[in-house]
Amino acid sequence: MSQGWLEGLVLGDVMRSRAESHGAAPFLKFRDGELSFAEVDAAADTYANGFAAEGVRRGDHVAVMLPNCPEFVPVIVALSRVGAVAVPVNTAYRGELLRHVLDSADISTLLIDAEYTDRLPSVLPSIPDPIRVIVRGQEPALDVIGEGAIPMSRLLGHGSDRVDGDARFSDLQAIMYTSGTTGRSKGAMVPHALALTCAWDSLDFLDRWGKTTYCPLPLFHAAGLWDGVFSALLSGNPIGIVERFSASRFWDDVRRFDAQVTMSVFAMIPILLSAPPSPRDRDHPLETFYMGKSALDAPLQERFGVRSAETYTSTEVGIATGSPYGQWRLGSMGQAHSERFEVAVVDEDDREVPAGEPGELVVRPKQPFVITTGYYGMPEATARAFRNMWFHTGDRAWRDDEGYFYFLDRIADAIRRRGENISAFDIECEVNLHPGVVESAAFGVPSELGEEDVKLAVVRAPGSELTAAELAAHCAAKLPSFMVPRYIEFLDELPRTPTDKVAKHTLRAMGDHGLTPGTWDRECATPGTRATQASAAAEATPGRTA
Repeated sequence: MSQGWLEGLVLGDVMRSRAESHGAAPFLKFRDGELSFAEVDAAADTYANGFAAEGVRRGDHVAVMLPNCPEFVPVIVALSRVGAVAVPVNTAYRGELLRHVLDSADISTLLIDAEYTDRLPSVLPSIPDPIRVIVRGQEPALDVIGEGAIPMSRLLGHGSDRVDGDARFSDLQAIMYTSGTTGRSKGAMVPHALALTCAWDSLDFLDRWGKTTYCPLPLFHAAGLWDGVFSALLSGNPIGIVERFSASRFWDDVRRFDAQVTMSVFAMIPILLSAPPSPRDRDHPLETFYMGKSALDAPLQERFGVRSAETYTSTEVGIATGSPYGQWRLGSMGQAHSERFEVAVVDEDDREVPAGEPGELVVRPKQPFVITTGYYGMPEATARAFRNMWFHTGDRAWRDDEGYFYFLDRIADAIRRRGENISAFDIECEVNLHPGVVESAAFGVPSELGEEDVKLAVVRAPGSELTAAELAAHCAAKLPSFMVPRYIEFLDELPRTPTDKVAKHTLRAMGDHGLTPGTWDRECATPGTRATQASAAAEATPGRTA
């Protein structure tokens, strides 16, 4: 299929086209049923009529706080047809996080699942402008909110007439909120062109045409919605959707949906690799994890017969770099997507650096509206991100002589130790290969000698009795000496941002600048050194920290 078919279209048009061409073919599959392309299209028209009847107008910002459920996709398409802007809300949000999104995005209507309504009484009164609330599910939840809330079922009572709308590909399809790892979450403004071209590029880079996708990621994230659902929509193939990732159910789900591709986050792969071997490890149709870390590609392929594909993808720019399917270089995010973007690595003055030298990854579009148009209501943040005609990603990377890009870490996560710049990402990739590790996070802590020392926070595999000393020895055997962590601490789980990234700012804030009584110190030989007591206790008791 030619990409020219897509140019200038909006989400509602694409859904209509697929309903006309694929009709009764299955589109959205769930554990307890499925919806065809035609059924989703018809449901979108019904919801569009309902939204319009309840007062939703073109340009309105409508927050959607729903779990992965059959209504999610028809609602998103319906908002496109009305000309409203969807604002997917992380279902973990509550308190100030939820208030911030509803207020900063200028929400006029909130569609929320009954499960989350108990969070609203403490939030809505602090928002200056009134918000229309529509509740999915148990109607007693309406009483929690008070007067004015309506049940979602009321949207179904206004007919199912065809709604075509007049949105343009340059119009906003959504405002998607970022993690806010270095400050408050920012709402990236997403034109239809960005969401749909990202979905198209995911199909091309992963050779997904004609294949079924499995999605255990939340649909309020771009990875689940664009790379998952919108890609399946464009390809005319089904997508299996579950409520959340479960290691124990993962392979059974893949078999149930007969999926060849799975949407994933990096942490999923080490979790699956840490599970006990099974005779059914290769009894499945899966071919590709997207996204994975190429450093884990070999063990993934050896055990499960599955490849992992790595690209550079973000909410703000879609897929900026990638490699043709199967032609991946170890550790590389691939080459620039030259049809859509210019990609470079620059220094602090935005001058491009030579091959092999690290700097900030920057991107600029060659096509209109395939990149975010800025952060909603945050002109200063937008100006900083788009300075000197480049979009600044905030990520450190380098490129080789052949134009392949390699991710190092978030600039905020860079570690400087005794004159060496250290990639936390490289340390984590090596540590995560240890069979006793599920996942890890490397970060810098202040050093007595100036600059920083490396600390490693680690989640052990179930049943593992891995000690800090053993893990340090593993690092010493696998990493350059300046990368070997001085400090190691085992945790039950790593803290995460609302978009499921490791919250390293939380790790740095633990204890005394990231050092706690449970921290093991590799350099501690005599009493009086930082973290000495924790170190001694950890050595004396294998498999646990002090």
